[in-house]
Amino acid sequence: MAPEPEALAQIARLLGDASLRSASPETVSAAVEAGFERLVAGLLEEAAASDDVTDRTSALEFLEARLAYLAQLMTGEQKARLSSALRAKIETW
Repeated sequence: MAPEPEALAQIARLLGDASLRSASPETVSAAVEAGFERLVAGLLEEAAASDDVTDRTSALEFLEARLAYLAQLMTGEQKARLSSALRAKIETW
């Protein structure tokens, strides 16, 4: 199944690489790996800016929903690492 165009657009924005909007799954996965810290930071910025995020619990819920949507663009291992990194950062809020 091909990734959703909107998910590709979002990952391209988060990683700052417009070419990812039409990239292959392998290319996107490699970009996620190369830009992992940027992806973490971008997702945290989205959570902090969201009116729906009012505390740690709502931040985690927001980020888990984002991860569930973007998971189609990354490996299972990348998703697990990303989830762990986001949880660790949220715990410092």
